[in-house]
Amino acid sequence: MTAPLRTPPQPLAGILFDLDGTLIDTECLHYDSAMVVLGRYGKTLSKEAFKPYIGTAEVPFWQDLQRMFDLPATIDDLLRARTEEYLRILHSTSIEPLPGVLELLQWAVHQQLPIAVASSSPRDQIRGSLTAAGLATLIPVRRSGHEDVGIGRGKPNPDVYQAAAEALQVDPTMCLAVEDSAIGMRAAFAAGCFVICVPNASFPPKDTGSAHLVLPSMREVYTLVQSL
Repeated sequence: MTAPLRTPPQPLAGILFDLDGTLIDTECLHYDSAMVVLGRYGKTLSKEAFKPYIGTAEVPFWQDLQRMFDLPATIDDLLRARTEEYLRILHSTSIEPLPGVLELLQWAVHQQLPIAVASSSPRDQIRGSLTAAGLATLIPVRRSGHEDVGIGRGKPNPDVYQAAAEALQVDPTMCLAVEDSAIGMRAAFAAGCFVICVPNASFPPKDTGSAHLVLPSMREVYTLVQSL
């Protein structure tokens, strides 16, 4: 699927952000925490094999790994263990917003432009990541593809983006969505957003066809929104 040509919405109603790999470079932490959990069962997964899961909600990710490795733990136990490990690693790591993120968020707040996070991660991971990066007070509105949408309705389904737009009381078709993963781009596109891909350097997407625009960093997104 290739997104049809389209210009950014004007007037812009809001910006919906993916979190991991988009606002902060935490994709490696998600990989590392998952490998810690798998390691308890003597299993591992290469980074290349992990890439297709980037942007996926927790339940389908662990369902696949449970089947792949015949893990004896329940999905709930795996989810809980992964969140605990992710937060443990996060708290011992220095996390900074990706280039241009802080300036863009501060500008949006100053302009009273509605912004929200639409992430596949569980709420505890979202809250921990934003707090560690010093962004929690800038983005109080967050929606999780794990808790805030129906089971099986995480990305690439549009539900988490629709939920984030609803929380802001804006039309998703009048919003920008900023993503780094192919799965996330598909979700934002299905929600009707104008989709911007900012590829993550650690895990760049192989498919950007669902994006209306690909930009090298959040600095260029900041320049773009100032011009709208």
